Amino acid sequence: MDLRFSPEHVTLREEADAFARGLRPTLEHDPEWRRQGMLSDGDSREITRALGAAGWIGMTWPIELGGRGLTHVDAALVEEVFGYHWLPLSLYLLSYKTVGCALERFAAPELRERLLPAIARGELTFCQGFSEPGAGSDLAALATRAVRDGDRYVVSGHKIWTSSAWAADWIYLAARTDPDRPRHRGISVLVCPLDTPGIEVRRFPVLGGGYLCEVFLDEVEIPASQLVGEENGGWRVLMATLDFERVTAEKLGGLAWVLDELERTLEAQGRAERARERLDSLRGQLEAARLLSLRAADLLDRAEPASAASAMAKLAGARLAQRLAAEASGLLGLDGLVDGEPDASLGGRVGSLVRAAVASTVSGGAAEIQQIVIARRGLGL
Repeated sequence: MDLRFSPEHVTLREEADAFARGLRPTLEHDPEWRRQGMLSDGDSREITRALGAAGWIGMTWPIELGGRGLTHVDAALVEEVFGYHWLPLSLYLLSYKTVGCALERFAAPELRERLLPAIARGELTFCQGFSEPGAGSDLAALATRAVRDGDRYVVSGHKIWTSSAWAADWIYLAARTDPDRPRHRGISVLVCPLDTPGIEVRRFPVLGGGYLCEVFLDEVEIPASQLVGEENGGWRVLMATLDFERVTAEKLGGLAWVLDELERTLEAQGRAERARERLDSLRGQLEAARLLSLRAADLLDRAEPASAASAMAKLAGARLAQRLAAEASGLLGLDGLVDGEPDASLGGRVGSLVRAAVASTVSGGAAEIQQIVIARRGLGL
């Protein structure tokens, strides 16, 4: 791909930067905002509605579906800016980049026309019901059942680690529709409102700040018209969904802010040169992760296989988060571990990052799974 950004890219990033700066007063009064280690994982319906009203959701979708007809590279550059300003983007990322882009590719026209414009306006939000107590990185082991009954499916099961379910409107749900087929070939994807009878959501706080959820489904009736893709063809849909999800430019933006502020703090203390080799090494790792993210986005734009590239991008960002957390806390000492306090070094965000980075090589697909994807789909091993 050509990495020379056009004037249009520069203008787009400047517009995104001005928009994000305008949201700072909205964020500053929110105590949850300060304790969220990887703030792009934060939930905010208010911020999501503001993003939709300003035309930042659904950027890559056709104009007739509420989008702007831009590219995935455009979207990644914008999301990097939003991450740099630590916007709480979980509902945005799930509703648009993860679920919405999969709906735009695989859903029936009637379902796309029903859902995508509302998502683009920030009025309809999604969570993602994939992981289960017995099926995390091994997603094909999922046990949630969807039984066809005429023009509906009856779904029962238990999802866990469900980001944003407490704040979302709908769920994007992976379920087993044919238990007699090989496990990768009997899965389907359905969508439904979270207030559908038989759905219970339980929220719990997590180490990295914010919340995750469990979702219990007890004979939930979902219209067959809300099937995404083909029945028993859900594995293809799920893998494409993860390709969209793993272009984590927004997290790299947040890490870039931490690195910039760390360097400024050390310069003010007269200690930057002693740490120059470590800072430059982190800077190089950040740029490499950024290029991997943009490469995956470019492959999505070209409709070329992106699984290996998106796995590389996700893995590079996760490892950088853990290294930056360790280096920043080591360089700042105990003051760097004060958590969420605005008067602490870097506004107390290093302590939050230390907590959040622990899970970065597990959540969204473990590092070992990313390495398998890279080996099989990227290297043909």
